[in-house]
Amino acid sequence: MNFWTKIRQSLFLAQNVSVLSFTVFLIVTTFFTWYPILPIYLLDLGANDFQVGFSYTLLALSYALMQFLGGILSDIFGRKRLIIIPTFVFPILYFLAGNSSHWITLILFLIIANSLSALQLPSIYSMIAESVPKTKRGIAYSIFELFVVLGITIGPAIGMILIPCMNIKYLLYLTSLVTFLCALGRTIWLKETHYNRSKINQLDSYKKLFNKNMLLIILALSSLFLLFNLTVNGPFISLNAHEIMNLNKSKINLLFALGGLSAVIYSLWGGKIIDKLGSKKVLLYSTLGLGIFILLWSLSTPLWLIILLFAISYIFYQSCYIAYVSFLAEITHQQSRGLVIGFIGTCTGLIGSISPSLGGYLKYQFGPLLPFWIGLIFALITFLLLTKVKD
Repeated sequence: MNFWTKIRQSLFLAQNVSVLSFTVFLIVTTFFTWYPILPIYLLDLGANDFQVGFSYTLLALSYALMQFLGGILSDIFGRKRLIIIPTFVFPILYFLAGNSSHWITLILFLIIANSLSALQLPSIYSMIAESVPKTKRGIAYSIFELFVVLGITIGPAIGMILIPCMNIKYLLYLTSLVTFLCALGRTIWLKETHYNRSKINQLDSYKKLFNKNMLLIILALSSLFLLFNLTVNGPFISLNAHEIMNLNKSKINLLFALGGLSAVIYSLWGGKIIDKLGSKKVLLYSTLGLGIFILLWSLSTPLWLIILLFAISYIFYQSCYIAYVSFLAEITHQQSRGLVIGFIGTCTGLIGSISPSLGGYLKYQFGPLLPFWIGLIFALITFLLLTKVKD
């Protein structure tokens, strides 16, 4: 009986990771057919450089604000419900975004979509953590992030082919259709992992949130997201590639596709590295690598060097993200995992949302390279703060 129970549990747990990984792959693939050139599309719809940067600040801010609420609701109502409901709203929002003829309208719908994505994020991370043994979490998150980066790789490649032939709004319609199909798949195949939905002990939860070590963690991860939003998650790579490196839209998509391909290769063994060395140590050195190599990329001129340095930067970014989510799982417990992950996500996201506007201002005042120099500073700050975090 115990043998068959273990077999059933193993299949059950693997199913959650598989369903989440495959559906996020489909969503991210269609999303990234158009997302790398979103800054240029916003310019085409009437935005200026500062407005593009401010739009990314709003996108980052919206992604931050709902994570804490999403974590609380996840611990109360369970992981599956908080994953499925937002997924059913995405199709409507992306369809409306595709119909937008002004940059403000487009950003408004993307902000709402980002908010719902943030609402479900603590549940996704928590479900993965609760679907595998502790010793396999690095591998589980690596598998999940592998499918994410596969989407980031394949999406721009598809976009590179389709964008010269069709308006971007049709790619948004495609995203709408795919998210609807993924919502159906998640409803059918995801299995709940958080059954003990007792009321949260607020005193114990606050003790976990408000202490010196948690403050250091929040400051370090906030600096990390300032780095992310100035580099890979922000508009400045696309803008720099377009305005300084003279790459057209198709070549920018190709750049992201090749960067994603390098991250895919890393992800095949990235989880094993984290399980062996520990998520904190991997996060430390990956952050430093990202800050250094993305700056070197911004200073490059030959096309081969632009591609090579961007690929290396993307490997460090992927390593950062796998280590980050594994680190969150390590410092949380099942009963309050959603709450703590949501709280950290909201705090770091709110602070990190400043960087696109900051970068847009610095770019306007001092030139296109300054956001990448500031990114290196945040990488160093993250490194120093993480060294002070107790294991």
